[in-house]
Amino acid sequence: MIADIFTSSWFYWAVGIAIGLPIGLVATTEWQHALRRRQSFLVRPVTLLRNYLLPLGALLLLLTEARQMPAGATSVRTVATLFAFVVLVLLLSGVNAALFQGAPEGTWRKRIPTIFVDVARFVLIAVGLALIFSYIWGANVRGLFTALGITSIVIGLTLQNSVGHVISGLLMLFEQPFQIGDWLDTASARGRVVEVNWRAVHLETSTGLQIIPNAVLAGASFANLSRPENKHKVKVTTI
Repeated sequence: MIADIFTSSWFYWAVGIAIGLPIGLVATTEWQHALRRRQSFLVRPVTLLRNYLLPLGALLLLLTEARQMPAGATSVRTVATLFAFVVLVLLLSGVNAALFQGAPEGTWRKRIPTIFVDVARFVLIAVGLALIFSYIWGANVRGLFTALGITSIVIGLTLQNSVGHVISGLLMLFEQPFQIGDWLDTASARGRVVEVNWRAVHLETSTGLQIIPNAVLAGASFANLSRPENKHKVKVTTI
């Protein structure tokens, strides 16, 4: 009986998982602490790897190899779906941290507005989830994409004015006529840019925080007082 246990493949998988998972957790914890001390942007991807990917991977191996459950079992498919989703999020988070968050000042990667990175990430996650459900659960994603396309057309026609304002604002952000810290002189306010999102630009003025919709800036003229650099004009009234 004992000899049968030692010759079974599931025994070695169980021992490997029992030893490998704690070692992996300790190694990634030390890696996480080292990155946090260096204030690296890779802290979040490593945290995802430690807190979610390693435990889910160990659980998936435990179900499929140690317990030898069939791949079509509901529990195996559920864990595999979670594991694949975390892998997708980890890859996108790592690419975002390496290419955009850690980009040097003045490069095209640093100038890309955050909203475009967020939209691209959302689209990739949606496509990735569709592929995951198609591969693991056998879902008909072709019909889902068709339904989403028709729904998008209907919503676009219904909200064409609002969508037009949003798109014009996004195009203005893509052009990058200003960035965080620049001083703008608009028709309604003059102040320093402190935040830019998909809907509005936040200006810090002498009277408080002024929020200007992107569509308003895209449809009117404004002056960027911080460009060109090292050129300023000061008007002083004396008695």
